[in-house]
Amino acid sequence: MIAEDVKIQNILELDSSVFTADEIRAVHEQIHSSQTFLDLLGSLTYDKLQHLLDHLIEAANVYYRKVLGVESAEKLIKSKLENLLDYKDRVGCSEAIEACLHEGCFRLNPTCAVRKLKEDILVVAQVFESRKNRSSIPHVAIELFFKKMIEDFNCIGVVLSDKSGSPKVFTTDGSPISNVISQGIHRLSDAIEDHEFRFSSRVSPFLVFNQYFPVDRTLIAKIQAFNRNPDLTKYIRKITFSSVGFEITHEKMILSIIYLGDNILKHFLKRAIDGIERIKIETDPDARLRAAFGKRSSE
Repeated sequence: MIAEDVKIQNILELDSSVFTADEIRAVHEQIHSSQTFLDLLGSLTYDKLQHLLDHLIEAANVYYRKVLGVESAEKLIKSKLENLLDYKDRVGCSEAIEACLHEGCFRLNPTCAVRKLKEDILVVAQVFESRKNRSSIPHVAIELFFKKMIEDFNCIGVVLSDKSGSPKVFTTDGSPISNVISQGIHRLSDAIEDHEFRFSSRVSPFLVFNQYFPVDRTLIAKIQAFNRNPDLTKYIRKITFSSVGFEITHEKMILSIIYLGDNILKHFLKRAIDGIERIKIETDPDARLRAAFGKRSSE
């Protein structure tokens, strides 16, 4: 029997010899709100952040088991954390990788070490994110997630397709861009059939297939961002339709992000795919079984 609700206070047990009573209460109260939780992290020392990350991973593992029915999810949870090599490249760290292991990074560059810990904590904390209008129906839950993505990252639209390019879930910011979506999906399907499109592997950077649509008067009249800010038309000349293929619970899918201007995928693509994976495991029993089967066969 899977529990319908597991309160964070009951599974995230923080050590009272490390954290004050006020800090423990604040973590439990603020973990569901990303901005206030981030503010709280700014007040914690490096040692407390390390303890918090360890306890969060343990609690997330319990959450996956009790709420989602997924045993031994620790590897899955840790796999969502950015590896050190990618992190070093992103922040421009010139230290040897050996220096980043264990506590070496904190001794050399405390600011960098604290930043990495905070980012890892925020990734794990997403497991306990309190989502408004949450749905147990897979496609509805994903659509609600896409609406939140559009709100947070100023996308025009998001489309989730199967491995052949056929759209399964899509939503927009309200702009009537069905013509752009239909053209983009048609071109994507042709690219898949012609082997021009490639699915990304888990160990490689995402392979992005970009399409560009020039912004003309017809599109200007349709897109809400231009209606809200007409001056944008002076600087933005194209709509970008970026698609990336990936695999979740042994099922190939394609995520397409439609946005204005330059490439913004690097800021949130991994987060978007992690969100889809989380929702699939939470809401789709078949995906949950496939995920569990994959773990057992690899252990």
